[in-house]
Amino acid sequence: MVSVTMDQIIAFRNNGDFFADTVLPLKAAYKLNKIKKAVEKEGEFYTEKFQEIVATYAKHDDNGNVVFSDDGSQIMIKEGMVDECNQALTDLQELEVEIENYGFSLEDLGEDLECTPDELEALMPFME
Repeated sequence: MVSVTMDQIIAFRNNGDFFADTVLPLKAAYKLNKIKKAVEKEGEFYTEKFQEIVATYAKHDDNGNVVFSDDGSQIMIKEGMVDECNQALTDLQELEVEIENYGFSLEDLGEDLECTPDELEALMPFME
């Protein structure tokens, strides 16, 4: 098993599909597919808990809709609850979960695969 944080799970979800259209050696494709399925399961948990945090701490309008900043980029938090909300988000992001270790390594990908540093960083917690 490998221990990863929810933050690392989300980074993988956001960057892990870079290999989706790439032909990989069979073992690498198998291992990445297994990791992706495990990550998706944990990612669903993250999404559920994130939505609970939003429901608890976000300002809502008279119709019960979440209120966003004027530019639409941020969820507005209830007065006096910003620190508590930030702590709940930090706790969620830092939550450690166990993912099966499939013995995935950089060598599995072969020398010809190209990726960005962000994509590689998203994969690294799942590598031996």
